[in-house]
Amino acid sequence: MMGQRILIERDVEATMRDGTVLRANVYRPETQEPLPVLLTRLPYGKDLALATALLDPVKAAAAGYIVVIQDVRGRYRSDGDFAPFVAEFEDGYDTVEWAATLPGSTGDVAMYGASYFGQTQWQAAVMRPPHLRALFPQITWSSYLNGTHRRGGAIEWGVAASWNTTSLLPDLVVRSAAGDPARLRALLPRAIGLIDRLPVDGYDALPLRDFARDEPELRALMPFMYETLELPLDAPLFRQLDVARRFDDVRVPTYHLGGWNDLFLGETLKNYVAMRERREQAGPTKLIVGPWAHAIMTAVIGQRDYGVASSGILINYMGDVTDIQLRWFDAVVKGKPNGVLEEPPVLLFVMGENRWRSFADWPVPGARELLLHLDSGGSANTRDGDGRLARDVPAADSPADTYDYDPADPVPTAGGQHLLHALYPRGAVDQSEVEERPDVLCYTTPPLEDDLTVVGPVTLRLYAASSAVDTDFVARLVDVFPDGRAYNLTDGIIRASCREVDFARPEAARPSLIEPGRAYAYDIDLWATANTFKAGHRIRLEVTSSNFPRWDRNLNTGASGVASARMVVAHQTILHDAEHPSALRLWTVE
Repeated sequence: MMGQRILIERDVEATMRDGTVLRANVYRPETQEPLPVLLTRLPYGKDLALATALLDPVKAAAAGYIVVIQDVRGRYRSDGDFAPFVAEFEDGYDTVEWAATLPGSTGDVAMYGASYFGQTQWQAAVMRPPHLRALFPQITWSSYLNGTHRRGGAIEWGVAASWNTTSLLPDLVVRSAAGDPARLRALLPRAIGLIDRLPVDGYDALPLRDFARDEPELRALMPFMYETLELPLDAPLFRQLDVARRFDDVRVPTYHLGGWNDLFLGETLKNYVAMRERREQAGPTKLIVGPWAHAIMTAVIGQRDYGVASSGILINYMGDVTDIQLRWFDAVVKGKPNGVLEEPPVLLFVMGENRWRSFADWPVPGARELLLHLDSGGSANTRDGDGRLARDVPAADSPADTYDYDPADPVPTAGGQHLLHALYPRGAVDQSEVEERPDVLCYTTPPLEDDLTVVGPVTLRLYAASSAVDTDFVARLVDVFPDGRAYNLTDGIIRASCREVDFARPEAARPSLIEPGRAYAYDIDLWATANTFKAGHRIRLEVTSSNFPRWDRNLNTGASGVASARMVVAHQTILHDAEHPSALRLWTVE
């Protein structure tokens, strides 16, 4: 259909079941041929750049689709009140069924989008709208306790403060000042000022509920942020929104896109596995994971250049991210035999060697377990300490390592899978400065004699004791270059009081404080990676107790930092002897 005119209809109205009117932009080629619909629903403004960044609607329309980009309830041009995520189940269903009736539609609707508007796909899909045919969720989640609101029991403070202010607040201010120019002129600069102050004094708020305490009018516009900070892990709202509990209701093919440096990596991988297990009822499923960070698909992520073929403009020389989606929709919606369904279902970018590799599944079949035990002479503190990673179980008398964790002086976030202010770069960042701190333990292999490719889940069984009744333990996997640069690959956290919580069913086991001085086993989920550690490089594991402001500071008192500001220093002991074989588990492939 190239060469045809593309028609754009703005503010096309769809009426939801309760009478609320939502508005969308509709792109269509000038043709009499019935076409399927590609639908996305987002809270970030259908008329703004982000709405068309992940799929070019003009290109898609020229390829034979009607494209619908809708503002969700209470955002930008749509009516109603915005309560994040809550209305997206019913509104998603209603919008799919409305889109199926658009003039020129075949009645077939597929959905696409990333992050929040990846989540709107899942929430519509579990409602089983009759005309929904396929999904392409990107960098999104299903459970709210694994990188969205919580991680290992810790609060995703960086996400909460950044998303509610940077992504949501400006439009909330504009809508609250509708018809009142004076209020808008007074309030909007203060909202922008709050965003600008985030890296200066915003993240440092303590108690967390005091965030923006000097701006009560702005606080009143963000009730969701403060309410979710207060919620326990087993809160009904988390269960209500948890799509993972309803995956059996998804009956359409899915293509999952994730990034090794994305804050929803763990959920993207879980979502693929869930759909693969249900492919008999849902249809084919595929997975692609690049080196990307959240909403960043460039070749350079953080301080590492992965090459142009890693970027969203030339993915494995197959085309840009729009091309990838259109090939999928052509195959599963239009039924075109374009080879997509015959290709291996998993395509992963392997960092280090910087190339794409196809696999039959995730986790990768035939991958071999590599268990690396923590060991030291009792002084693993800093990168210059004597911490070691070794295949052998340490001796019975291997001395423990110790450090003090002071919440008033937390280890700062340096790169990684986060969504902080732009002054905090995402992705791979040299950890050398962080590793000079005495409260960071470093366990490192000798230089590798040959290349070693690690592709798969990354977990740590850590035996540790603390002087506190509650505390945190953070683990980070690092690729150490011959010149000493140390680039983070992935990390994770566990709140000691949540050591026995099943985050998929948190109502089954509530958090419980620890006994000071007693050793416990902690399982830390670092999610996953795909990286070739080149010959001469070293594998390093960092162990510490904070990563701030990405995660909230544990105050070591047993009280939540949401309501308390009282801190104590925790004296941490990391055990790695024959009785307490702390070990990092990786998976290697040829």
